[in-house]
Amino acid sequence: MEFMRVFTNPTRCMQRLGFLKPLVWRASQSATNNLSSLGNELIASVSQKISVTLTSQLQEYIKSAIADSNIRKSASKDIQATPDELQVQIELQDFYLANADLPSRRGRLINNDSKDYPYLALNLGLLRQGTYDLLVRGKSFLSLVRDDEQKAFIICGSSAPHEASNPFFLTVPQRLLLLFSFIEGDGDVLKLLYEKLLPLSEVFSNRQAGAYLPDIYRAIAKEYRPKARSADDSLRTQKLLHTADNIEKWTKTKPTGSKDTLAATITPRLEPFVDLGVLSKPDPFVFRYKITEATRTFFEPLINTESINFFLHRSFFEAANRALDLKAEHRTDREVILTAIHKAYNVLKSPLGYAPILEANLLAGIYSITESGYYFEISEATDMLKALQKERPELVRLNVDRWGALTVVKFTGDMTQVLGG
Repeated sequence: MEFMRVFTNPTRCMQRLGFLKPLVWRASQSATNNLSSLGNELIASVSQKISVTLTSQLQEYIKSAIADSNIRKSASKDIQATPDELQVQIELQDFYLANADLPSRRGRLINNDSKDYPYLALNLGLLRQGTYDLLVRGKSFLSLVRDDEQKAFIICGSSAPHEASNPFFLTVPQRLLLLFSFIEGDGDVLKLLYEKLLPLSEVFSNRQAGAYLPDIYRAIAKEYRPKARSADDSLRTQKLLHTADNIEKWTKTKPTGSKDTLAATITPRLEPFVDLGVLSKPDPFVFRYKITEATRTFFEPLINTESINFFLHRSFFEAANRALDLKAEHRTDREVILTAIHKAYNVLKSPLGYAPILEANLLAGIYSITESGYYFEISEATDMLKALQKERPELVRLNVDRWGALTVVKFTGDMTQVLGG
């Protein structure tokens, strides 16, 4: 278990979750990767130039989000007064971000982001530290991403791709997996931050929200410092305190862009949740936000839970079901749970036939709530596996770690015997 649930090196470029799709897909192509190469290849692919027709929504996007004076000049022409179609050269990422249906149209990557954005995949548990290959969570994520989304930034020639491939639109299964991963990786910050934000009835800015972070970081450091069991643990708490001091300085300073520690640390705690559908952004170009009923419905159970782990294992799917208005029914019968687990197991199992229990149960819960309209919690799925292993030990093998916690599952027999097939 993580020493504390706080993102390492959060930065402003970690805004758009859609960039994870090509990044994780690229990492899946090799058993080992270089973090610098992954970042550089991501930037090179998203910044490819394409020639597209200048539409009103693209014109609005260019004026609001692109600083390049040449592109802005070409987009300033009166579309209505020009009979011929106007062509403009833009980056491929801008073609996707210009879509007016996106809840947020900020977050384009620049060259300097190559070294920072890939850390989001590490923080979310999609890639392994050191070798930067896929963890099982990354395998789950890719299984929920269409092939054309994974390769959305691979183009032939200079023509625009089809909008159906737009990686910045997240499906419900993708939202569920990423919501879980955000809470798992950054829950200690998110719990305290949204406890401060939920009472706000008016629109608030990113800087208003960021002003809460110094006290939040100090509270987390105070809680975890006595629990440190290694030098790395102690360094993490010390870094939190140092960052808290830096953020506090920026609360009294005008924003100046990339060096603004306040904006760097608060953005990954706001913008992604706009993508995930649990936070509102009245203007897609402005870093101002609005608490909605979905925000309250999802974060109130987290705020009131006895621990992050309890929420993830016993309340997550209920909270997500209500927040995203999925209208799923709570079911805990064997057929519902085991059918979904078996499907997830077949996606995630290793060559030796093992799958991590948490990952299999999480993916099974996502399958069930989105495909069957039934939801169950991870703890309920785990209890079902325990009961089945006692009943039919020849069908199910469960391994535990040295603390007695269940780790992996292996189905060693014909599951249709217990599923009624």
